[in-house]
Amino acid sequence: MNYFRLYLVLFACFFIQEAAQAQYVIVDSVIFKGNEKTRDNILRRELDLNSGDTLQVAEIDSRLEFNRRKLTNTNLFIWVKGDYHQNKPQHIIITYEFLEQWYLLGYPVFQLADRNLNDWWSRGHSMERTIYGAHLIHNNFMGRNEKLSLKAETGFTQRLELGYSNPYIDPKKTLGLGASLTYITNKNLAFRTVNDTLNTLSSNKILRERWSGALSLRKRLKFYDFHFAEIRYSHSVVADTIRQLNPNYYYKGSNEQNFLQLTYAYSYDFRDYAPYPLRGKKLDFAYNFYGILAQDALNYWDLKASIAYFFDLGSNFFITTQWRAKVTQENKNIPYANIQALGYGTDNVRGYELNVIDGTNYLLSKNTFKFQLLNKIIPIRFIPYKQFNQMPVSIYPTVFFDFAYVYQAHPELTSSRFSNRWIYGMGLGFDIVTYYNFVCKLGVPVVNSGKSGLVVSIGREF
Repeated sequence: MNYFRLYLVLFACFFIQEAAQAQYVIVDSVIFKGNEKTRDNILRRELDLNSGDTLQVAEIDSRLEFNRRKLTNTNLFIWVKGDYHQNKPQHIIITYEFLEQWYLLGYPVFQLADRNLNDWWSRGHSMERTIYGAHLIHNNFMGRNEKLSLKAETGFTQRLELGYSNPYIDPKKTLGLGASLTYITNKNLAFRTVNDTLNTLSSNKILRERWSGALSLRKRLKFYDFHFAEIRYSHSVVADTIRQLNPNYYYKGSNEQNFLQLTYAYSYDFRDYAPYPLRGKKLDFAYNFYGILAQDALNYWDLKASIAYFFDLGSNFFITTQWRAKVTQENKNIPYANIQALGYGTDNVRGYELNVIDGTNYLLSKNTFKFQLLNKIIPIRFIPYKQFNQMPVSIYPTVFFDFAYVYQAHPELTSSRFSNRWIYGMGLGFDIVTYYNFVCKLGVPVVNSGKSGLVVSIGREF
């Protein structure tokens, strides 16, 4: 009989525990505070909970944090905080508080003309190889997460660019529209790649003149799926000197290139913080067709795909693994100006920053193990503006390992040492993340091409 009573007591305790975990509350309202410029309907577009929803008590905290991260990924705020309180039995009010960024930014520009700091330093770190000018950007035009930008640059490269994007042009907030117009001239130009290094020419005259215009349409499904279509027309002309130095710079020795390009892209973005994610995953796919018109100088396609996973190991340890690939249509005579593989942007093996590895196809894997050493908001009391006097700072010591393979049909023409074989890079580093999506990476490769020491890069994680 005693065993039977003990059984009943244990069963009752288990039942009570399960019943407590299954308790529900009703969301009476979701309140936003601090969004002085950003409209409420733009923020509600990011949430998967609304007034009248029923939540399980055990999941309230995780749901609030999950939606807080989505609001952060709008890139409209310096920080986002989420909280709730009970206003009556089994009813709660959810509150999200924001510190908005300074959306209208006009600032001088000074940047390097080369692909990265290491490349610029290896070329003599001359101030003549710099670009300066001014950027005017409104990141939240009319409070609807629109972006209006004007860029004017001179120096090593002359650029004038006007852009506009609106992520939501329909009442359901699923369709977005964008447009851009760009004009660029170069008096310094890379005209050939030899030994996986760019050969450049400098002149007092313009060596290349380019302009392009684009219209784009974006479709957002639910929260994480994005479809993107763009049509772009490009026109460019190079000086006769470039054509003579490299007859294959443009197709058939021409000094002019005109083509219409069509792009379709798909993105699945499920990351906690887009500029520097620690958890989640991201999938991207893009199909580009160059030369839609019969008279275009190009006629080929390429496919690009990438996938990234971000794992939280616990105790402030994290792992990031990223894979990227590109495949180009075979049996096409693609000009030098249109062939790019590794060495541009973030498509590189760390430790090979001085190298440009040309090719039509490639596979790249970048892997980073990191530890969150610091993560706090530092008050800067002498700055009167709230958009700048609260500076979030995170520091991550890292260990990285990258590898890649680039296929080049005729490596003998460029004397390439690194194409058509596996290359590896490994080392230690530090990542620094702060406000306005600024990410600085410092690395010291110990397995590399044998040229670079300290590696410095500024930009997003992926």
